[in-house]
Amino acid sequence: MVGAVRTKEKCPRCRGPFEGEPLRCPSCFTTPKRYFVDFSWPGHGRIKLYSDQQGYALDSWERANRLLSAIRYEIDQGKFDPREYIRREFKALRFGNYLQDWLKRQESRNGREEISLGYLNFAQLMVRKYLTSLLGEKDIREIREGQIEDFRDALPISLRPKTVANIMGLLGKILRDAHRRRDIAYLPEMPKVEVGEPITKWISLEEQEAVLAHFSDPVFKAFFLFLMKQGVRPSEARALRWDDLDFKKNLVVIRAAMDGKKYRPCTKEKDVRYQPMHPRIKEALKGLPRSISGFVFVNEGKPLSKKLVINAWNRAAKEARLRITCYQGTRHSLASQAINRGVSERIIGAMLGHKSVASTRRYAKLSTEALKAVWTDEDVSLVRPQKDVDKR
Repeated sequence: MVGAVRTKEKCPRCRGPFEGEPLRCPSCFTTPKRYFVDFSWPGHGRIKLYSDQQGYALDSWERANRLLSAIRYEIDQGKFDPREYIRREFKALRFGNYLQDWLKRQESRNGREEISLGYLNFAQLMVRKYLTSLLGEKDIREIREGQIEDFRDALPISLRPKTVANIMGLLGKILRDAHRRRDIAYLPEMPKVEVGEPITKWISLEEQEAVLAHFSDPVFKAFFLFLMKQGVRPSEARALRWDDLDFKKNLVVIRAAMDGKKYRPCTKEKDVRYQPMHPRIKEALKGLPRSISGFVFVNEGKPLSKKLVINAWNRAAKEARLRITCYQGTRHSLASQAINRGVSERIIGAMLGHKSVASTRRYAKLSTEALKAVWTDEDVSLVRPQKDVDKR
């Protein structure tokens, strides 16, 4: 057998050929990014292979040289069949198959509590509905910017821009992982998706009280009061344990979150937050029965489920004649009320557990009290009460 490791590339600096073993530009000392194994032996002709036994690209001299050594050994043993390499290459690097391998790795990450079940479920759904059907037959090594733009344009026009952005973000994540693992040598640039600025809805203290008035169950009433006054995420409140409360020091420790029905001993931001306990929270919690499970907010001995929380909130909000989600009526509303009272973004961000100031800054735009200064007192006084107008 006669064989060698080669490349089709030229030096990116001087455009000269790569030479030697390992391949290197003799002038600039640069190395190629892609290799192939070129060999022949009597009766079989010349063969070029661009991937190893697992079907992954030859992106280093070491990987290519190991492949050449393995082929020499298989030829000496009379076991070498180039068709097997071609099948492996097609199977491993066809994007549809690669996606399934990527999902298996995400399932393992979820088992190690590195990613949430919600993210895993979203990834599985998007891979099944869009990525596999539109890109599954592509060779992952050959995916370029134009194909990605075609994929974006082929998504259903009924999808909201935010959903499209999330799908494109997932595709970008998969390709970045492939590049980091050196399964692909070229990382294509992802196109931008214009989402627009989200509208933050919130309600006043009076409106929150109107919602609370429609809860008769003390557990649910205390749960939503806790969300309104402590500003935690619903998943964090559902995971709250009695050990996280210190009634003597009036302290609440936020250290965990529910991931679906599973308790995760860490929050979304993987932080631990210490909050002062609101006086109304203290009174409400003291009146709750203690479950042997150790969780504060329970239903039939188990932590409140996400479905129970959403249904209970929606029912109470509807009875209060308010169209507002649980997240908007509790966490968003606490921050929006505080920003309008002049509380600093830094304090609000610390209470909510934001890692970035940008996450808190969205509430700064809701500070409308200061903007009233553009009106004069005389201008405002010209507005007559509606009942006076009706009398006339």
